[in-house]
Amino acid sequence: MMDFSNTLSGTASVQVEAHWDPIESTSNNLHRTTEEKFNRAKAQWREPLDVTWEQWLKVFNPGPAHPLKHYSTPDFQIFLPSLTVNVGDIWDLDPERMLRFLRQFHPSATIKFPRYGALPADQTEAKACLRALSSEYADIFFRIHVRFMLDASIDAYLMPAQFAGHLVINHDSGTICQWTLSLPNLNSNVGIGAFGTHDIAFIPRMELCSLSETRPESIAWEAAITEEEANKIFQRAFYKFAEIEWTPIENAVKLSKATNRPIHAVLLFGVLDDESC
Repeated sequence: MMDFSNTLSGTASVQVEAHWDPIESTSNNLHRTTEEKFNRAKAQWREPLDVTWEQWLKVFNPGPAHPLKHYSTPDFQIFLPSLTVNVGDIWDLDPERMLRFLRQFHPSATIKFPRYGALPADQTEAKACLRALSSEYADIFFRIHVRFMLDASIDAYLMPAQFAGHLVINHDSGTICQWTLSLPNLNSNVGIGAFGTHDIAFIPRMELCSLSETRPESIAWEAAITEEEANKIFQRAFYKFAEIEWTPIENAVKLSKATNRPIHAVLLFGVLDDESC
């Protein structure tokens, strides 16, 4: 077991670089709408708006608010557990405290999702997992779900499917070797909307990464789980559907015939664990 309390208590400054590529594609080209479609949507809005078409085009490709920002080493203590943990253990993070990092992208970062209601009291929007541990180093994976309100006047928002990252620290010296937080590079990884219309989009890169020490090329981990195993732990923690015992359709048909019970089929658009869908 490992106790991480006050591990990152040094005074060193950590530079974090932000990358935010323009939207590459959307299902309905909401980010590249024509001026005619924009004017038609604007005319139907509930209140008069002083927004130009050029402003609309910039809303969905704003770029990071702070391309480079300095943090202190103790700022990253929020990713560490308050109790002793083993490799594979998962713990809740305080999403409100993580927003200071996400607001390097955009000042409107929030954990509130008004369209979907509040989460149950026993769930949070951010969790972490100890993936690997050695006598000197620790590798911590984390995940958070947030939303950006890009322009409240036109109800323009961006909702990433998730942000995932990891923190590699030298727990002996209390230094940060590497920290990243990024949008997964999936085919459709954000939901966007404005004027009450919605679309699914792809952003090639939206990432925060430290410019501190480089991660050691080779670490002799004493205990570790794979990235895939860590992601499965997150999936079970975030989604109730992960508890379902899924059956291939061929086996379901055989079982239906054997038990004389009907098959209830549900057709999904997108995947269950991708909020952008």
